[in-house]
Amino acid sequence: MVTVNCVGKGALMITEEPKVVKSFRPSMPHYWRLFAIAAFAFFLCFTVFGLHTVTGHCTVFLAGGSVIYRILSVFTTRYVITPRCLLVKRGPVSRKFKEITYGEINKILVTQGSMQKRFGVGNIIIGTEQAEHWLKGIKHPHKIKELINKEKALEYERRTLLRKML
Repeated sequence: MVTVNCVGKGALMITEEPKVVKSFRPSMPHYWRLFAIAAFAFFLCFTVFGLHTVTGHCTVFLAGGSVIYRILSVFTTRYVITPRCLLVKRGPVSRKFKEITYGEINKILVTQGSMQKRFGVGNIIIGTEQAEHWLKGIKHPHKIKELINKEKALEYERRTLLRKML
């Protein structure tokens, strides 16, 4: 099977199937606030504005559209940890994976709000020299952070051994 393999900064090479260490998606409880606001908007639409008014139609359209888009983006977002890099694909319209090699990663932070702690989810912020990449709604974010750090250390070891051999 032919797939994409991480080579270096922005370079991709087509080779055989790379080993996937872990593949995961965001979780729905991370978006509890959006769903609560949408439920309140639907409540307003049915009780205060009514469905027969323009305001009611707009409220239903906006609340329903934002909930549907968020659900689609959660189900189509994918994070993949490989031995060479971290691959990120976001949203329902994205077709390509964004590659973050372990050599580019400067910092990894975990943020969790009080409700996120209750749901067991959190955000991971991966800092590079160029940008910060947010992995939102990750179940067990501290374990994922440790896994990324472990893979980063293994990649560093592989590169040092390769330099010593050459």
